[in-house]
Amino acid sequence: MKRVSAFICSLALTASLSGQEVVVTALPDTSSILLGDQIHFKLSAEIPSGASINLPVIHDTLTANILILGRPERDTLMLRNGMKKVTDSYLITSFDEGSYSIAPIPCIVNENGIIKTYLSEASALNVIRPAVAPADTTDVIYDIISPRKAPVIFMEVLPWIIIGLVAVLILWLLLKFLPRNPLAKFLKKEKPAVPAHITAFQELDNLRKDELWQKGEIKEYYSRLSDILRRYIDGRFGIQSPELTTDETVRKLQKSRFVSNDVLAVVKNILSDADMVKFAKYKPGDDINNISIDKATEFITVTKPAEIISDDNSEAEKKGGKK
Repeated sequence: MKRVSAFICSLALTASLSGQEVVVTALPDTSSILLGDQIHFKLSAEIPSGASINLPVIHDTLTANILILGRPERDTLMLRNGMKKVTDSYLITSFDEGSYSIAPIPCIVNENGIIKTYLSEASALNVIRPAVAPADTTDVIYDIISPRKAPVIFMEVLPWIIIGLVAVLILWLLLKFLPRNPLAKFLKKEKPAVPAHITAFQELDNLRKDELWQKGEIKEYYSRLSDILRRYIDGRFGIQSPELTTDETVRKLQKSRFVSNDVLAVVKNILSDADMVKFAKYKPGDDINNISIDKATEFITVTKPAEIISDDNSEAEKKGGKK
């Protein structure tokens, strides 16, 4: 009789567990994100209120290319149907473009000594690379404003003004009243500065010879290409591009009105590609790598100053014409 009673109780417990179906879900907040976006991945299970559950703790990565940024925050919610919902929420992101599958996750439920393992359904996450040169560039992210410095008062700079005036006066007296200028031997004629476009062409030629992207050194290749362009823009137009973002450089070039929109689009694409390679692990194709340096050369050729014929050459040409 006791055996029959135990068997009936076991059947009742099994019926009770099967009557309340356990549901396990594991899904990201959205199925598609941009590179570097942060979303939550929620692992949840609906179980009977008297049962306990062991949700696995996932460390570092959800898959090979989906990173876990934050530890799970567990939330328990009692439902009206006598069930409770236990949820772990992970903060995730990805810096690699592609479509990634998330394998089912097992959860162990214990109710009245009966232990069962349940699996969630598989899920997926698409990671999309943003457009390199978006049509609308009105929304620009600016750098954080640096702390303001205390204003300099006049009494602080007055001693330096006096010292400067005395030094200028002494120098003027020496140059005016001495029969020979004692400073002449210390003064050297400055060599004319090398034009920015000549320096840029030399550096581009060296970059071609190094064949960096052919060797797989994509980041180094675009870093040097971007630096060459920014230094040329600084030397040619007086725009401190090495200290500015790409959008700030483009806006200042546009305001200068020395560069047409077609030429402006060329330099914008090159600098944007370089930013994506350096900061978002973007890997352009071989055709883009090859054409980028040609486009940079074209930009410098179009925007370099017109060559000026020296006076000596002009006189020689006039004499030759008279003959």
